[in-house]
Amino acid sequence: MKEFGVAMNILGLRGLQSPGLLPVKKAFLNFNLKSMVPPKLGTDLNNIRTEPKMPGTDPTLNTLIEFAAPLPVDILFCPRLSVSVYDNIAMGLAQPLIGSFVIPIGDLMHALIKERNEETQALEDVVGAVRKLVAGELLAASFKAMAKAKLEEE
Repeated sequence: MKEFGVAMNILGLRGLQSPGLLPVKKAFLNFNLKSMVPPKLGTDLNNIRTEPKMPGTDPTLNTLIEFAAPLPVDILFCPRLSVSVYDNIAMGLAQPLIGSFVIPIGDLMHALIKERNEETQALEDVVGAVRKLVAGELLAASFKAMAKAKLEEE
């Protein structure tokens, strides 16, 4: 387990359909953080909810969600964040479930780690080349190649 910070910008929901007779009033999201960690670690985490603000089937939420959670590093146990979409009807008296989806946090985490490792390796290669250039090794090698090419021409 390793502590990871997660930040997501939630822009909005599109094309929501009501499961009942009433149309969608004010939808909101419930992020089930406890679904990503083992039960004994989940007691320290609280689920995060967005506020039901914009009405209609295409609400714009424009919310930033940030949290830190201990996540498994092993690729076999990649966590997924379960998110449920609810409707806020009659000023919160009824909150029917509209739907749910999953965000593959573990896959995104491993892709980010891989990308950072590749960038670090590329930077180390550039630093190594600059150090060789400063030491004069590349310059001497290029002069050697130019002299060899001149000799071959003659």
